Amino acid sequence: MTQASIKVGMIAEETGALSFMGRANANVARMVVDEINANGGLLGRKIELYLEDGATTDAVAEAKAAKLVLQDKVDVIFGGIYSSTRQAIKGPAVVKGRTLYIYPEQYEGQECDPLIFCTGPVPAQQLDPLIPWLMRKTGARTFYLPSADYIWPHVMNERVRRLVTANGGSIVGEAVSRSSRAWGLSRRTRRWCRPSRSSAGDQ
Repeated sequence: MTQASIKVGMIAEETGALSFMGRANANVARMVVDEINANGGLLGRKIELYLEDGATTDAVAEAKAAKLVLQDKVDVIFGGIYSSTRQAIKGPAVVKGRTLYIYPEQYEGQECDPLIFCTGPVPAQQLDPLIPWLMRKTGARTFYLPSADYIWPHVMNERVRRLVTANGGSIVGEAVSRSSRAWGLSRRTRRWCRPSRSSAGDQ
């Protein structure tokens, strides 16, 4: 008897602001699935790829995750770039659907669920080596923190704040917003604050 295929769902941002990343992710997924299937599949089982466009919009990604779980009945879901998108996918995929979810991006940490595997680096792996080295090599002592307004930058900025102060520095300003107008105001504020370094918390 032929074994059932493994159904893999993927939500890739093929349109919207992150389409330059999402299209690459989708193309790599297609390539890898074709390569695995050409070599006999995974443990002898063919992989079926169910690819959905998350459109760089959390509500769309959430709806597509529900479709993959309820209609396509996938065995595992990959995808999401923003941390907010991961949280949107998590609801229908993991909390309600009890489906394995693999999130492949750098992220803020703090995710703990037996059905979620986050494979990217967390702030401690990125910032703990970087900030002390940057301060030591450049003599920077004052930092300004512009960032987008969602969970990943908030956690990153808090980590930067702790590392900078622990190494004798200070944070002279912080701007949190999604709007381009606010970024313009942030640039003017940064010039007024005159920080040694600016650390932008966004993916």
